[in-house]
Amino acid sequence: MKKIIFIGTSSGFPSRYRASSSFILSADDKLYQFDAGEGFSGSALRNRIKYNNIEKIFISHLHPDHITGIFLELQMMYLDGRKKPLDIYVPREALDGLQKAMDLFYLFKEKFPFCYRFKPLKPNPAFRAQSFSLYVYPNLHLEDNGIFIRKKRKPNKMQSYGYMININGKRILYSGDVSNENDLIDHLGNVHTLIVDGFHIDFQSLVEMTTARKVKRLVLTHLEDKLFNNPRKLFKIAEKAGVRKLIIAYDGLILRI
Repeated sequence: MKKIIFIGTSSGFPSRYRASSSFILSADDKLYQFDAGEGFSGSALRNRIKYNNIEKIFISHLHPDHITGIFLELQMMYLDGRKKPLDIYVPREALDGLQKAMDLFYLFKEKFPFCYRFKPLKPNPAFRAQSFSLYVYPNLHLEDNGIFIRKKRKPNKMQSYGYMININGKRILYSGDVSNENDLIDHLGNVHTLIVDGFHIDFQSLVEMTTARKVKRLVLTHLEDKLFNNPRKLFKIAEKAGVRKLIIAYDGLILRI
């Protein structure tokens, strides 16, 4: 059975009850991880994820709520004696810094019982498996840092991506974090399920856009606790706009494909 398991669904502001952004795609008896926000390891254990079965990891961008969980996750695999190699696909600008951070945290590559590799995301397709293909597209989530980066001559490239998963004859779009809902406009054609950052969008505009493009299933993640705990307003807006199905993601939610 092919499915998506949400491991972390909170926004950039930490939640007492939810981990930061991450989900697992289960396909062909293999696990593929998208993002690795803070709290991933604990939430994966609570949701009985066989983390040593994770085949690949795909990181959308370098904000802490999408990547800082990778260090404890790798430590967990190290302590558990994982043997199988692991590829971690990241924005190219992260390659040197991530390996230096691993050394800083005393997670020396040479001491690991398995080979892990930080690899750059490449278009397209970014990855192919037996039953699905994965495409990446850039978004503008980090572009508001541009003036500061240029003024201070920082090396950051502002690389941020969304993912399109083609599986079972369906297109599943994971937005990653966006600058706003307009980052999605060119990618909604024939999308069955949209998994979208609910923190950086105008929800009214989003539902009008997805209804016009006939998206069948809208899944909101990355919500702050205030909206997550009281989503009635979101459901009313969605119903009025004619959204076919709205789901508020929570840690442990299983989405069948």
